[in-house]
Amino acid sequence: MNASAKGGGHYLSIHYLRAVAAVMVVAEHIFNYALVPVEDEVFFHWLRHGVAIFFIISGFVMVTSTQGRTTRPAAFMKRRFLRIAPLYWVMTICWIGFLPSWNLEHLAGSLLFLPSPDPVTGVMRSPLLEPGWSLNYEMFFYLVFAGILLLPEKMRFWVAALVLGLFSQSTQWFNLPPYLAYFASHLLLLFVAGMALARFNWRLPVWMSFAGFAGLAITPHFTDVWIFSVFIPCVAIVAGARSLDGYLPEIKLPTLLADASYAIYLSQLITLQICSVLVAPYLPGPATFVVVMALSCWVGVLVHRRIENPLTALCQRGFSVFQSRAVQSAA
Repeated sequence: MNASAKGGGHYLSIHYLRAVAAVMVVAEHIFNYALVPVEDEVFFHWLRHGVAIFFIISGFVMVTSTQGRTTRPAAFMKRRFLRIAPLYWVMTICWIGFLPSWNLEHLAGSLLFLPSPDPVTGVMRSPLLEPGWSLNYEMFFYLVFAGILLLPEKMRFWVAALVLGLFSQSTQWFNLPPYLAYFASHLLLLFVAGMALARFNWRLPVWMSFAGFAGLAITPHFTDVWIFSVFIPCVAIVAGARSLDGYLPEIKLPTLLADASYAIYLSQLITLQICSVLVAPYLPGPATFVVVMALSCWVGVLVHRRIENPLTALCQRGFSVFQSRAVQSAA
């Protein structure tokens, strides 16, 4: 989710969409957590599908960042893990301070990108830091993608599409253990769609991107069939935006928000929790929305610059030193 998608400026459309997706999720949470009360939930629930856009982008970026080069699965997973895990772990630990109760089992599952069963119902529950649920699926996708890197490049997409496509539907045919059933979700098809857009360089006219956003907002009023209400609109958004590559200028604000999108995504609940006490009670709804959105983005940028970047660099250096010493020891 937080992989760079700029590609040296070649994929600015993808990079800017990361900023759009992050803002969509923050906006949905502002309404969902009643900082700005809204009577009809359908009005804002479509915004949560910014995560679906993230998933498509992830599939796209994993293909474009590995095609035409030899990438070892272990090296790929090391980069993905060091890019995703450190900030997520820090934000999870920070979020614990805002929770009325938690337990070590739930914390361990959260930090390991695994669901954990509710002790009462047995239902698989989200991580302690709620946005982390999407990272569980990201990590699962990375594991599958690492496996296909062992194959010739011309086979990779087809094998990944077959594995992810079949597994996403497997609960209809098999009684899977709860942990596997959790990951056997139609959401995996979004990664496949992103891989296909990159593998075949598919693009749609730019107006289809705007039609996709309209579809996300409108179709829930008519159908709750996921393929029509989420999958097709989100694919149209990304494929339509791709037609802008080569024409988009690099603008400072959307570039900054795109760079910080992962930090915005992970830090938003902390910002919203504080704003629910210090901002929302004292401002009218529209002003609350503007102020909380601005603060969420500002905090995310701050976290990106002051925590995410230094922490990632530190972890990368530490891992390199550890790896170097392990090699020397083995020699």
